[in-house]
Amino acid sequence: MKKVFVNVKFNEQQKKKLEAVSDQYSFVYDKDETIYDSDIIVGNYPAGELKNFKNLELLLLTAVGYDAFIKKGVLNDSTILCNAVDVHSREVAEHTVALILELVKNLHLYKNNQTKHLWRDEGTVKSINGLRVGIIGFGSIGRCLAKMLKGLGMYTIGVKRTMIEKPEYLDELYTNNDMGKVISNVDVVVSVLPGTKENYHLFTMDTFKMMKPDTVLINCGRGNLYDSEVLYEVLDKKIIKAAAADVFEVEPLPQDSKLYDLDNFVVTPHIAGFFHLDSAKDEFLDLICDNLTRYINNEELRYVVTQRED
Repeated sequence: MKKVFVNVKFNEQQKKKLEAVSDQYSFVYDKDETIYDSDIIVGNYPAGELKNFKNLELLLLTAVGYDAFIKKGVLNDSTILCNAVDVHSREVAEHTVALILELVKNLHLYKNNQTKHLWRDEGTVKSINGLRVGIIGFGSIGRCLAKMLKGLGMYTIGVKRTMIEKPEYLDELYTNNDMGKVISNVDVVVSVLPGTKENYHLFTMDTFKMMKPDTVLINCGRGNLYDSEVLYEVLDKKIIKAAAADVFEVEPLPQDSKLYDLDNFVVTPHIAGFFHLDSAKDEFLDLICDNLTRYINNEELRYVVTQRED
């Protein structure tokens, strides 16, 4: 019998659905010293503590991001890693849409004024109709976001590592080689890039200077996209209009971070895709049940991550 440690808060009905997958699994939901002989973990677990699981065969992540788990020494070579592609796509995409509207329509400035008891007009804004949005990282989240933005009348441009056939809801599609061309000619730059070595501090000061002064940046991918000090300087000097981020290189963002004090920066605490929609947890449960069924039947698993860092 395979022991499964479930590191996700499921309700009783959801637990029953999970336990109905197979009588060849035993499920543990509470974290104590007995979990360390588990064969399978459902849900994210601190990467630095996974070495305590000597029998770990399978790790089923709650999220798309897997960068912390592919680092050398985190998992045994024999441990299978799966992420949750598409489970949080709508969550993150909707959060991103909300941030775009907030910054483009100056709602962040009006909120700042409210805290200061100021009644002040913050000037003209752009229409979302025809607003040019560059989506850097055209994976499952990027595709979901592009559909939403196109439905609102925005002009959508995708940037992807390798070229694919352009979907109908995308106006233009480029590879990473043309990222500079895209970010210099859009109103909004959205990053939903993974936190890989290739993307570490991809946005430098020179990158930001390619953007128009009225550009808005949204980062709902990974916090290592830029150096925080560089981002602060960019926003403090108004090199671009404004930015919002749900992810940071150091999390939680330290209380003494100067980023909190910027009027043109919006912080959300890495909550865009963390089961804030009930439907996302149900979708995750469906994925887990499917993968556990496949695993016990020696069938191919969905969304296996084969990448490992040297």
